[in-house]
Amino acid sequence: MIKIEKNMPISKGGRPRKYKEYIDAFDGMSLNESFLVNDYKIVDSVRRYAWKQKIPCKFRTIAKDSYRIYKVNESWFIIIINCKVHELRIV
Repeated sequence: MIKIEKNMPISKGGRPRKYKEYIDAFDGMSLNESFLVNDYKIVDSVRRYAWKQKIPCKFRTIAKDSYRIYKVNESWFIIIINCKVHELRIV
């Protein structure tokens, strides 16, 4: 017979984040700050997190295995997008 229990807390499931220290560093950054990493998998993980949280994030390749991740100002990001769209409409 199966024992049925009430009011059991639901544990938060899922796998722990592999690159949590980088995601925490990204969260703690102010706007227009950046940090350097040496693995594209870290870049991908931070970008995915930023996209889900709707935080503007950019990265640049510095060398073959060196990347810089930026936390950018959202209003600046929107202005750049609007300028590019505006330029496309003129042409």
